[in-house]
Amino acid sequence: MKIEILIYIYLAVCLAMIGFNIVCIFVFSRGDMETEQSRLYYINLIKEQFSREALEDRHRLLIYKRLAHVRELTAFDKALETLSKDYPEEVYSYLRKLEHVFVALADRYSRRNEIQMAYFPYVISRYRLFEGENLPQINRILVDLLQKPSVYCRENALHAVYSLGISQNVADALKIIDEAGFYHNKKLITDGLMSFSGDKNELDEYLWERLDDYSLNIQLAILDYIRFSSEDFRERMLALLLDNRDSEIHYCAIRYLGRYPYEPAYEHLIKFSEHEDEARWEYTSITCFTLASYPCERTVNALKKCLGSRNWYVRLNASQALERMGLENIDFVDIFDGDDRYASEMMRYRLDSKKLHERAATS
Repeated sequence: MKIEILIYIYLAVCLAMIGFNIVCIFVFSRGDMETEQSRLYYINLIKEQFSREALEDRHRLLIYKRLAHVRELTAFDKALETLSKDYPEEVYSYLRKLEHVFVALADRYSRRNEIQMAYFPYVISRYRLFEGENLPQINRILVDLLQKPSVYCRENALHAVYSLGISQNVADALKIIDEAGFYHNKKLITDGLMSFSGDKNELDEYLWERLDDYSLNIQLAILDYIRFSSEDFRERMLALLLDNRDSEIHYCAIRYLGRYPYEPAYEHLIKFSEHEDEARWEYTSITCFTLASYPCERTVNALKKCLGSRNWYVRLNASQALERMGLENIDFVDIFDGDDRYASEMMRYRLDSKKLHERAATS
């Protein structure tokens, strides 16, 4: 009897779960249908405004009332996404005319839950709504979001700040996150800085001047960004490399000097590649890869010597650097015929891997 009761309970739970799933499917489908209908409505509504020099107050009021609901904002976003493919300039001009509406909406969304608050700056950044403008009302909601524990809030707020194109605002936003004590992935920061819509040269100089104001994680993100952004920091990166800094800072400087060769740095890089302290193998490993940007006989000899290192990463980077320098198989005869098993095995591994990639590309 007890077993039968358990079976009935199990069947009841299964039926309840099936019923719950059916209701969810119905509700979500209906929500998607309503969003799609709203999207089509906004497409027609927005296209009607393209030919007008100024927007009517009635239109602004309608947009304000509807977009106060996050579902309507989602549909509006989807409509803009569709229209931007064929009418990018018209959409941008239309949104600029709606700035006061979005300023008012910012105040309303600042009082919502974190998920809804985070969606608003996403729309700001996606369509560059306030590019080049420094509005206190917008800055207030972005500063509030930057101090939220949710990474989504912080990331969306940062992208909104990048879209404004104001260097000081970006520097201040990074400082707010730093002082709040939140960890923000440095790759997210680096990629975000690359999307900055303003004068990137000005941003580079501004962030460099304030570099010491940030924690190590933010410093590394900024240095990685500068590596992809500008070639005008060779001398300063060398000074950073020779300064008494954290080793991670030195690694960033070495990578920069590999991307943008700087002759005065060559002697220092060679010394790093010849470092015999196994506890500092990271310096040797990163430098080996960097030396491919300084092709000469001395570099080749230094890299061949690194092929005999006990550390696998040093040997790998040295072999990759030699490969990048375009050396032929004949140039490695001394390695293959030598007594250093580490060096010969690593170079054979790299050359065999290269052949396999070439075959895969042609097949």
